[in-house]
Amino acid sequence: MKNIDILQILICILSSSFLSVIVSAIFLDPIRERRKYIFDEKKRVYDAIIIFAQIFLYPKEAKFSLGVVRYDIQKLPYETMQVNALNDLKMTIPKLKLITKNQNVVKSVEEFIKYKNEEKFDCLVDCFQKDLYK
Repeated sequence: MKNIDILQILICILSSSFLSVIVSAIFLDPIRERRKYIFDEKKRVYDAIIIFAQIFLYPKEAKFSLGVVRYDIQKLPYETMQVNALNDLKMTIPKLKLITKNQNVVKSVEEFIKYKNEEKFDCLVDCFQKDLYK
């Protein structure tokens, strides 16, 4: 092989590597970061919804194991805890409509608010899992 051929091969390898770095930096990294942000935001909102649902369903157990930033559930009576948790659930519905395209998520939260039972809570958790890890 001549020196020119070797130089051409090196230039091709370096240019393709450089091009792949540019494509990755301009297109792939922002897409990856956006997906991670959406996943993290969904997870944060879904965790809050599950905590509020648990406070509503199991107020006695929640009093000793769960915490809410807005109010101290250990000092509240059970009825007030349940009313606050239900109000907090209702307040999360607009956030859900913003962060997810899956209408089953919003529907499952609304059904839980309507029926307030363990069966709807299980459906809610399943719906969240499917939406997060699809």
